[in-house]
Amino acid sequence: MRGAWVTDIVESYEHDDGPAHEYLREDGTWASVSRRELLRGVRSAAAGWSEAGLRPGDRVVVEAADPYLFVPAFLGALWAGLVPVPVAPPPPPGRRPAWNAYVEVMAHVAQPRAIALRGGDDAPAPDGWAEKWRQVDLDAVVAAPPEAAPPPHRPDGDATAYVQFSSGSTGIPRGVPARVEAVLANSLAIMRDGLDSDPATDRGLSWLPLHHDMGLVGFVLAPLVTGVPVSFVPTRGFIRDPGLWLRAMSERRATISFAPNFAYALTARRTAEEEAAALDLAHVRVLGCGAEPINPSVLERFTTAFAASGLKPESLMPCYGLAEATLAATLSPLGRGHRVDSVDPSALSAGRAAPSDGEAAVAVVSCGPPLPGHEVTIRDADADTDTDPDVGTGTRGAPLDERVVGEIWLRGPSNARTYVGASDEDTAAAFGADGWLRSGDLGYLADGELFVTGRAKDLLILNGRNIDPQRVEWIAETVPGVRAGGVVACTRPGEQSEELVVVAECRTSATVGLAQALRDAVAGALALPVHDVVAVRPGTVPKTTSGKPRRGETRRQYLEGTLHVRQG
Repeated sequence: MRGAWVTDIVESYEHDDGPAHEYLREDGTWASVSRRELLRGVRSAAAGWSEAGLRPGDRVVVEAADPYLFVPAFLGALWAGLVPVPVAPPPPPGRRPAWNAYVEVMAHVAQPRAIALRGGDDAPAPDGWAEKWRQVDLDAVVAAPPEAAPPPHRPDGDATAYVQFSSGSTGIPRGVPARVEAVLANSLAIMRDGLDSDPATDRGLSWLPLHHDMGLVGFVLAPLVTGVPVSFVPTRGFIRDPGLWLRAMSERRATISFAPNFAYALTARRTAEEEAAALDLAHVRVLGCGAEPINPSVLERFTTAFAASGLKPESLMPCYGLAEATLAATLSPLGRGHRVDSVDPSALSAGRAAPSDGEAAVAVVSCGPPLPGHEVTIRDADADTDTDPDVGTGTRGAPLDERVVGEIWLRGPSNARTYVGASDEDTAAAFGADGWLRSGDLGYLADGELFVTGRAKDLLILNGRNIDPQRVEWIAETVPGVRAGGVVACTRPGEQSEELVVVAECRTSATVGLAQALRDAVAGALALPVHDVVAVRPGTVPKTTSGKPRRGETRRQYLEGTLHVRQG
């Protein structure tokens, strides 16, 4: 018997004036919403969707606009029985063509009946959209009278609640149908088992994009399932001013927040010592770090930078997950802080995480054990295992020993079972027999915990060595002037073998000397020559929907000569 669905939970708020959400507005003030007011907003949105002519089962692309608008619109869609498909808000007009193209491809995959965008946008929808999809004004949806709302939809556990597009780096959007049972299982595993959350004492705070699984599940759905209130900061507010994140944590007395690795690097780098000292972070219980490979030096700089604010190092919680598993697959133990495994770099390049205490040892951060009721195994992606009964007939991937690097496979109640519109062949390639999900990520297990080392398709093979590109990128980010989260390491064809290229977003036009400093840093740390350093403006490196660099697309642009190089 599954737990209460979000529509059941919200419906129970009829006479509940306890805190639900609060939203930071453009003028710097906070707008608080009680549970009773959240119910009213959700009913208004459900009525708005019905007035727009949408019916249960219809898919609708929903702009993940400011949280105060998107949250009731999304929950109202669930109330009305629709299948929402969140999409990033449109960018400024100069970058609109790429966004238009992405939405068209996504809509081709999802086959929505309508596309809902904010009203008042200066840039009209592209020609042809009106003929393909019904156009819905998102502002009008949330302004409908709540009395006109239909009864709350109560789906079966196996029904698709919404479609989450994966942030994979292939450039081809893949829609993940998030099943009702999977969302509930992952929400409870995170909030109850992983975080031991208490609605009476905890408060979440998030600036994460709500079209991405970490923002949507982690701070809209999971807290709702367990009753934890949440404070929302607009994503663009964090991008403009990274210090806003922890200032809001301090001011709102928030106890739980999550963010990718780059956000920790950016916040520590952009916060002055006196500003950090003025914060009060002693109440923070959990600062989760996931969504991309985790750099241990970033976590150490972060805890050092905010020690004066009372931040406890043990509040850091590295984790691992992906949209195909709803959100989280592993979480570090609560209150332990981050665990670092020191391994021999030569052995790691050869596929084995051999412990080492040498000066050249590579530090790998543990992402913790699997969530209760979930499993993680490491498989050899190249071995044929038709005879392995645990994997299943016709699948590939032999189980590997502890500390051997291979592909991360996941199994549990949070897993999806297919992609939207996928062929049987594509489904079988990712969602294997016996419920196993192939992540495409590389890692190893040690003492029952997962250590992520990279992504299979991104590996750099240089002079016979397997190098995870993020290790080159992390070193490049330490060079003054290089922008955190804006570096891509890739290869180009060379006369003898592949050659290393580093594309780096720079915060300043004064790039003289930066290339040599970057070469020296990489050579000193990894004994690798960098054959070309390309300095570009911030925002140049192509990103996934979750903000991770798209290495393949960056390499393509580099080889074609279409990267906009910054002149020093």
